[in-house]
Amino acid sequence: MNNKILLQPNHSAENDKGIGQVNIFKSIIEQLPVPVIMFDKDLCFIAASDRFFDESPLNKENISPGDYWYALILDMPMKWKMIHQRCLKGEALKSNEDIFQREDGETEWWKWEILPLYLGLNDIGGLILYVENITAEKKVEKELKKNIHLLEKSNNNLSKFAHMCAHDLHQSLRTISLYTQMIDTNYHDKFDTTFKKYVNRMLKTVEQMRSFINGLLDFSHLKQEKIKMSPVSLQEVTDTVLMMLKDEIIHKKATINYQNLPMVCANKNLIVQVMQNLISNALKYSGKSLPIINITAVDKGNFWLFSVLDNGMGIEEKYTKKIFSEYTRFNHENEKGSGLGLNQCNKVIKEHGGRIWATSTVGEGTSIFFTLPKAM
Repeated sequence: MNNKILLQPNHSAENDKGIGQVNIFKSIIEQLPVPVIMFDKDLCFIAASDRFFDESPLNKENISPGDYWYALILDMPMKWKMIHQRCLKGEALKSNEDIFQREDGETEWWKWEILPLYLGLNDIGGLILYVENITAEKKVEKELKKNIHLLEKSNNNLSKFAHMCAHDLHQSLRTISLYTQMIDTNYHDKFDTTFKKYVNRMLKTVEQMRSFINGLLDFSHLKQEKIKMSPVSLQEVTDTVLMMLKDEIIHKKATINYQNLPMVCANKNLIVQVMQNLISNALKYSGKSLPIINITAVDKGNFWLFSVLDNGMGIEEKYTKKIFSEYTRFNHENEKGSGLGLNQCNKVIKEHGGRIWATSTVGEGTSIFFTLPKAM
């Protein structure tokens, strides 16, 4: 709406002409698809749109031209009466959210705009009101805020509980691992092949459980933290990860090819986790082949497209989307893995505004692709 509605541009014209224009405007008001109502300068009803009656508790059949507005709305707040008087003096006022406390105790929320209705350049003949009942939306918003608060409280309690459990579980795992290693050291020569196999299986299971617990904690932290990003060199990140995985790379006799990886806008710690997970997976599931891992980057305008390609065991193509889901694992039972690594990678990349996906062929290898924004 404009700040001034003028029905008669010539303020010296006859009054009956002004009345005639009010009647024309009345017909227009009644057909509007928005909740609008019009009063004269004495705040007596002139016309309203059908949409207004849909929004209002008033019944269209019970209202006639000339009815006094305050006689129809007996619990009209004093603040709104004062607003009406201000608008009759020429002000145009509005509110995107106003509370209306009914006499019966009900609370309503209304969005409104009130404009003076000019019969001439300086002759205010009434008011035009746009009013919208937003009570339902506000109740939904209030309930949503309440649920969010309860969810945050529940998440905080769950995180504390997870840390307590993790501490106790780590302590138990350390004890199991310690005694298993003591048995292996002190009685190694007395073990037969089957018994040694069981001991090794126990140690591997302990490591798998430890990895699973750490993954849960990392995933819990990631869900709560708001990431801070800065320019990060993927070349340096990859250098760091390869130093961390040095022993495994040597043991696997792996070849990892990469060079001149670019700068991105990212959280360095989280991207280190992503690269560590991807390279570690490629090493872990290399099968019987000597691992060859190729890491590349392609310029895609506002972002970089990275790929981590291996020559490992691969998985069936139908599972390539599922590997990024929580707790999903497709590795053999004798391999370590929590099922959280790729899911965590997925979340990190999404938090950076990118996406991650995979292609794979059984027996030939897997390619993981992900995008990250360029460093500004």
